[in-house]
Amino acid sequence: MATNGAKRQDTERRAALLMQESLASSLPECSVKIGENLLYKIEVDPSGKVSHGQDDIPTRGQYAFQTDVLISKKDVPLVVIELKATSFSSHDVVLYSAKAAKHKSIYPYIRYGFVVFGSEALGRRFLIHNEAFDFALAVPDAEAIKSDLHPLLRRQIRSAEKLVKLMARDKIQLRRYEENVDIDNA
Repeated sequence: MATNGAKRQDTERRAALLMQESLASSLPECSVKIGENLLYKIEVDPSGKVSHGQDDIPTRGQYAFQTDVLISKKDVPLVVIELKATSFSSHDVVLYSAKAAKHKSIYPYIRYGFVVFGSEALGRRFLIHNEAFDFALAVPDAEAIKSDLHPLLRRQIRSAEKLVKLMARDKIQLRRYEENVDIDNA
């Protein structure tokens, strides 16, 4: 008999696969992968050697965390989704928000989200404990992936691509930078 933790992991895995399939067909210009590792830290030793070379594949346990869903273009990570199934705890928000902050310290252009599949709403605990997520969404069913998540992710990809272009410049001069809070009440 499977434990509650194993059942939850299985439910999250099925939700990730459903999401991957739906997003891959909706975002053909992007790579949508589940379970990819992404660096959260780069160290420089006393001799000046960097802990992670450009051609090294990020490995979980070696300065990399595994992501639930990773959306990339031309091997540039643009959006990460931390996925929970049916419910989440305050601990989940605190933990994954800290993970988001670590990833964003390496990839300052990346957009990081929290998605709860099989839930109607996020609730107060998300607002109280979020520190680094750029977006969050309760996705009650597969239809909401298409109707709600797809447009949200397109906006997040556009934002990440704008930031990537800015980061590629030698000199950045901004006149205005704005992040919006857009909320739909359940």
